Amino acid sequence: MEYLAEDNYFMAINKPAGMPSQNDNSGDESLLSFAQHKLGAPVHIINRLDRPVGGIVLFAKDKNTAEALSEIIRDKDRCIKKYYAVVCGKAEKEATLEDHIIFSQRQNISKVVNKGTTGAKTAILKYKYIREHTNGTLIDIRLITGRHHQIRVQLSHAGIPIWGDTKYNKDFAHKRGVMPLLFCREIKFTHPITGEQVDIKAEPEWI
Repeated sequence: MEYLAEDNYFMAINKPAGMPSQNDNSGDESLLSFAQHKLGAPVHIINRLDRPVGGIVLFAKDKNTAEALSEIIRDKDRCIKKYYAVVCGKAEKEATLEDHIIFSQRQNISKVVNKGTTGAKTAILKYKYIREHTNGTLIDIRLITGRHHQIRVQLSHAGIPIWGDTKYNKDFAHKRGVMPLLFCREIKFTHPITGEQVDIKAEPEWI
């Protein structure tokens, strides 16, 4: 497990793809339980990544820091969140995707719907082309809003689904043993307690 940053108030861990961020019905060890075991005390998870997605996950060590960090993470003007993804299809040199997404808890999927649909939330991300990759096209994503499966469903809707995504890429719908090539690579924010600039970075093995 790679520890990326830590002080008296928070810590950041590079979550392996395939590990749940928090406890679920599988009974597998989660990153949250791992972090609590490491500290020997309760911690608060700030940003959750989908189980098959790797990258930076933040934890707060006390309730007050957790509340402050959670508020910062939700604010696009106070927090920068960037991802790498390898997509199938033709990606633009750069683009902004703005959609309306609705989440189905029963199916555990999100989908793009028409504006005004009851329960739908606005989802915005920006991406830039980086280079061709062995499995497709590597893009750099800045996440503006944080919706359930947002990056995966928006890129799929745009015609450039993520390589290895068994839920939103029809070419991988029945394949086993693959993970989506999506990774949270950077989180940048102002520390809510010390006021210092925090810039946490990590890179996936497949970059």
